[in-house]
Amino acid sequence: MKKFIYTIALSLGTLATITAQEAQPSNEEKVNQETNQFKEFFTQNMDYQVRAHFSIGGSAPLGLPREIRKIDSYNPGLQLGLEANATKWLTDDKQWGVRLGLRFESKGMTTEANVKGYLTEIIQDNSKVKGYFTGDVKTKVRNTYLTVPVNVIYKINESWNIYGGLYFSALIDKTFDGYVSNGYLRQNDPNGNKITFEDGSKADYDFSNEVRKFQWGTQVGAEWKMNQHFFLLGELSYGFNGVLNKDFDAISFSMHNIYLNLGFGYQF
Repeated sequence: MKKFIYTIALSLGTLATITAQEAQPSNEEKVNQETNQFKEFFTQNMDYQVRAHFSIGGSAPLGLPREIRKIDSYNPGLQLGLEANATKWLTDDKQWGVRLGLRFESKGMTTEANVKGYLTEIIQDNSKVKGYFTGDVKTKVRNTYLTVPVNVIYKINESWNIYGGLYFSALIDKTFDGYVSNGYLRQNDPNGNKITFEDGSKADYDFSNEVRKFQWGTQVGAEWKMNQHFFLLGELSYGFNGVLNKDFDAISFSMHNIYLNLGFGYQF
């Protein structure tokens, strides 16, 4: 009787062990499951885009400072951007999503303005002279950035998406220079020694080395689908930090990147 009970117990134990081993997936099965989950994340409820745009805007203060009396001319130039991004939809109806992208873009402008008591730093006789200028100022800005935009997407309907979020930009190339003419500079303070520029004479300035290497800001935009793949886009961006370094004091006001991007894209 004891042998019979012992045999039954041993058989049940062996059967339980075999069942447990069959219930637990092997290492290979675990790897396959993780691989499938990884693939599903990047294939299910995912959209991929490439986009191209041109920008209209500039490096400007919020509001017109009292030192700038008149804007004589403004030329945005040809400022282009290329972007690739991926959108992960958080719901099966694809109404809410998160988008991460990588963008190569240029931002710039050329302006001419008439100013009074405008703090600046010019190059005179191979040396820098700081002071308050009254007259005409020409400024050229050409900066190139590598940008990572992070947005939340909302689908209004089958034709329209709206989005908003943050962007983070690293400076690749930089130009921020120009010249003063048809006026005079008071050295160091508004009542300092007077340097006059007339009869076509001018003095250059170059603040390129003062352009910030890192920019960040916010953006909002909309997309209109022309068909299953092609769409048009409009996007407004504003830089939170100034274009020039925080400790740079040769300009008395902060200038920010403010741009409207218009373009088109292709969705895979």
